[in-house]
Amino acid sequence: MSEQVPASVRYKELAAAATTAAQRMRRHEQEKAAELEESVTRGNSRKKEADQQREQVEKDVRIRWNLALEALWDERWLKVSSLPEPDLSAPPATPEESRRTVQDAFLELHDALDKPRWSAGSLLRRKSG
Repeated sequence: MSEQVPASVRYKELAAAATTAAQRMRRHEQEKAAELEESVTRGNSRKKEADQQREQVEKDVRIRWNLALEALWDERWLKVSSLPEPDLSAPPATPEESRRTVQDAFLELHDALDKPRWSAGSLLRRKSG
């Protein structure tokens, strides 16, 4: 026949097992909380960096836009509007790619403005000379 374990001993065994399980769960939850806190901190850091990059891109775009307006000042026939809203249909790009694209477009504008242009006055001068 099997030996009967007193209830008090069985209670102590169950209480010890529950305590051990609770301690393991607490330790696991603390580790998980630390991981999540680190993840949130990294996410906040990445968000802050992205915000700074966005601000820099916006600043660069405004600078190039204002320089383009200055370059077009003599082109009175051209109606220039205010800085347009971002093109949401544009393909995704890194901040550096975006800044490079804006700079390339700005340089193309300057190259186009530096090229000789057709005008009625230039035709008249050539014919009479």
